[in-house]
Amino acid sequence: MTVTVLCVGLTTIDLVYQGVDGLIAGAKAQAQSMTLSSGGPAANAAIAAADLGAAVTLCSCVGEDQFGDLAREQLTRHGVHLLAANSESIPISTVLIGSDGERSIISANGGGHRPDAPVGLARQAAAADVVLVDGHYPELARCALEAARTAERPTVIDLGSWKPELPSLLPLCDLAIASADFTVPEGEVVSTLFEHGVSFVAISNGGSPLTWHSSNGSSETVTIPDVEVVATNGAGDVLHGAFANFIAHGDGPVEALRKAVMFASASCTHWPARIPSHLLATTDSGDA
Repeated sequence: MTVTVLCVGLTTIDLVYQGVDGLIAGAKAQAQSMTLSSGGPAANAAIAAADLGAAVTLCSCVGEDQFGDLAREQLTRHGVHLLAANSESIPISTVLIGSDGERSIISANGGGHRPDAPVGLARQAAAADVVLVDGHYPELARCALEAARTAERPTVIDLGSWKPELPSLLPLCDLAIASADFTVPEGEVVSTLFEHGVSFVAISNGGSPLTWHSSNGSSETVTIPDVEVVATNGAGDVLHGAFANFIAHGDGPVEALRKAVMFASASCTHWPARIPSHLLATTDSGDA
């Protein structure tokens, strides 16, 4: 069964330097290799869900320049349909990956651009089996989340960092996956998210165990599979996209999370962070 997933948020072009170690202020550093590819939390999640077989639409800003063309080509190659919002250019990030696979990112995250919702976004959200937002471009997220809530579609939010608009978005979100680095202005993360109306919260922490909490008082720790890490950049986005795919297939959040963790961990075994083809070839996307 083909399910439909709508992802809303950031697309970037990532200038990635691999094998960068021992950075010292004022000194030059050597990298083992460099690649240029599309990235961004919503875009990476969209690609992961599409690779698992979902029919995916991504609403994002990519611009009309050569870098936007590169992002479109890579999204199209993975079967992601782009619903573009108005923008002159696409954000560009610099990613430094050390020999241990850990990464540092420098990004403007859209540079404060506030695009209008494109025609058809609300309709796409109301028809999708799940809507995933990353909190970037809050006007786009709000349009999609409101339409999904009216149509009683499940909604997921990826929380990487606190944004001023989150208090207006969180009440429209059923499920949240937050990074261990995510903080709230006051109080504790999980209880604050529950107070804003989220019913299920997962906290990811790289290769360390992941925890989830339900508003009914249940909680659990999920062990992360041990793999040979090449790069961690983008693995969290794969987690979100895979999670959305399994929610769209009708899995409960706990089961969807357990399945998604396997694919996110496997994505760390090569660069860029994508679900390995051998897993896609042998896995039913609705029953990992």
